[in-house]
Amino acid sequence: MMMTEDIVTVKPSELRRNLFALLDRCLETGEELSVPRKNGIIRIAAEQRRLTVRELTERPGVLIDGDTLDRFSPSAWSPDAFS
Repeated sequence: MMMTEDIVTVKPSELRRNLFALLDRCLETGEELSVPRKNGIIRIAAEQRRLTVRELTERPGVLIDGDTLDRFSPSAWSPDAFS
């Protein structure tokens, strides 16, 4: 196994022996796996999943909904802007 800047290069035989451990490592660390095969290289990388609005944690102190915030103009700011 060889490592270069968040890319881990493994031989196909090593990938076969340690497939699930290497995939878990890829997910946990964000490292990319590179596997040389015949005349090319196969890369395996974890996809960065974005949270949906329903998955966001509610935070106390945010008293405005997103639609109102989208319509808010910084030039019109005042301490009572969100009242």
